[in-house]
Amino acid sequence: MQRYLMNFNTATMPERQTECLVVGSGVAGLTAAWHLAERGHKVLLAVRDTLRDSNTDKAQGGIAASFGPDDNPELHLQDTLIAGAGLSDEKISRIVVTEGPHDIENLIAHGAEFDRNPDGSLALGREGCHSRHRIVHAHGDATGAEVARALRAMVRQEPNITILEHCYIVDLLLADKRCYGATALLCQTNADSTTDAAAPGQKIYIRADRTILATGGNGRLFQHTTNPEGATGSGSALAYRAGVELQDMEFVQFHPTALALKGCPNFLISEAVRGAGAILRNMAGERFMPRYHKMAELAPRDVVARAIFREMRAADSDHIFLDATVIDGVRDKFPMIAETCDSYGIDIAKQPIPIAPAAHYMMGGIKTDEWGHTNIPGLYACGEAACTGLQGANRLASNSLLEGLVLGRRCAVDIDERRLPLPTPERRQWSETSLTVRKGNADDIAAAIASSQRLMSKYLGISREKEDMLAGEAELDALAKEWSGSEATTPLSLDLAARLITDQCIMKAALRRQESRGAHYRTDYPDPDPDWLRHCTDCLTDEATV
Repeated sequence: MQRYLMNFNTATMPERQTECLVVGSGVAGLTAAWHLAERGHKVLLAVRDTLRDSNTDKAQGGIAASFGPDDNPELHLQDTLIAGAGLSDEKISRIVVTEGPHDIENLIAHGAEFDRNPDGSLALGREGCHSRHRIVHAHGDATGAEVARALRAMVRQEPNITILEHCYIVDLLLADKRCYGATALLCQTNADSTTDAAAPGQKIYIRADRTILATGGNGRLFQHTTNPEGATGSGSALAYRAGVELQDMEFVQFHPTALALKGCPNFLISEAVRGAGAILRNMAGERFMPRYHKMAELAPRDVVARAIFREMRAADSDHIFLDATVIDGVRDKFPMIAETCDSYGIDIAKQPIPIAPAAHYMMGGIKTDEWGHTNIPGLYACGEAACTGLQGANRLASNSLLEGLVLGRRCAVDIDERRLPLPTPERRQWSETSLTVRKGNADDIAAAIASSQRLMSKYLGISREKEDMLAGEAELDALAKEWSGSEATTPLSLDLAARLITDQCIMKAALRRQESRGAHYRTDYPDPDPDWLRHCTDCLTDEATV
């Protein structure tokens, strides 16, 4: 696997210097950048597209936190551990559920507006595998958009933050096993960017004392996903090529209920709809979830997704139905979902919603501890790009925004408490000049991306099996070999390279774990195995450690 994706020479490239490089525009990246700037650090916030583009902005359900009078962090912890199917790290889980409410209160103090009860207390919803009503939400089903709005406002008002939009981070630069920043490709100019670093299409070198990867997830590796365009696993690939450890890459969560209509995108139908009482019905109109789990529609996501998958197969159908007509005032409670379904001719107050599972969230990722440290000094990770162990084998609903707030802040706190400049005063230089320019046009690259998505959905979906995965691995390896040794010179070619690397990492991890646990279900090993009650770590230089 090639170390670099782009030919470059830092001696001749435009250079930007900063104390902290933060990569990503979601809740974790924005939180880390703001807390660093508040503590006096100069931050360069590099954003692949615009500041508005992230999974956070699309998140509907809410943020899980123990604000209710009948709730406490210990109960939240127990629900997290149950959902994680034995692999949620208790230490980090306790930190997140204990510190999370304070981070939400801080967000409220800086302008975030969440839904309230008539008495002024936070209105709390309930979602799958939660034993209490503890989901803080905004505007019914637009929580992520409100969180992102508040954080963007905080970031824009902070003079210590420079925003660089349309900036694709290409390669991490390491020396003496330490990270010194990254190379980047500027894709286009944007009036919103507060920089004059270089012209569009130009390669730049960002020299940073500390680098935080908050690049988000990888749902776009699959054909059917709830994720936006940028969720291509770029952070995992970027880290892996630099020798950073990845952990639990086999655990990809499929959300049970995405809108399933031909010709329309896989729009997420929030778990909060089931929390409010919606019922899953098969093609015969029968409610089936009580047959699969005692919590019925509020069972852990992996259980619900597999049950739906089985009901679809039994009926030879590409969807089943979510019946929200049983919810009083459903349109007022979920206005964004109602509006979207209206645009496709479905009135959720009168008609069941056709749904099917879709790739949604990555439990695995860049291995970190409770302060965001990776195995490379100077390099941190947080949010969906990271694997702290909180999410285990199957994320508890609405713990993702919470983790982004807590770990984004903790990364900033750790960096602030370790105020050390780069240990070498001289200007280090890096270069790569051996990559050839492939004569592939945008259509060729798009076709290769589509092929990789089909492979991932076919072989690494809700149900997996050894022989199928071996066939998929061979096809992925052949596709990667076809494109190896070539320089990525555009965002699309960078995407393809990142996708193929992350695809291969997930495939190898899924083949290795010979059991079924959480979101990883194998027909040839259908039961959990106590011998596999452990995390698995991959690294380009030290593969497959457990």
